[in-house]
Amino acid sequence: MNLNDKQLEYLKNAPNFEEHLQQKLQDADFQKQWLELSLQEFLNDGNIDYFVQTLTKVVKSRGRGEIKRLAEVSDIDRGNLSEILNGKITPRIDTAIKLIRGLGYECDIKLKSA
Repeated sequence: MNLNDKQLEYLKNAPNFEEHLQQKLQDADFQKQWLELSLQEFLNDGNIDYFVQTLTKVVKSRGRGEIKRLAEVSDIDRGNLSEILNGKITPRIDTAIKLIRGLGYECDIKLKSA
């Protein structure tokens, strides 16, 4: 596929995905929606990795001191929280709910018939 000069210029100046994501993460509504989506995916398929990645990006987007603050308000050991955010350990569901609440959100899990 050949691109014309205008398309090449657009691609050259377009933000990359990570830059775009960092911009979006400055919006609290986007953070909430992304956490909701990733939590729902975890509840549907049991794969917690995407949820932890989302959680990590949200926490890091909130800036310096957020890990310490989140650990304190969630009553989670700071070292354990760092290990969760670095992908070294997988949080239990109760820990994930504590973290969601620590970020300022409520968590409502609904059961439905299979």
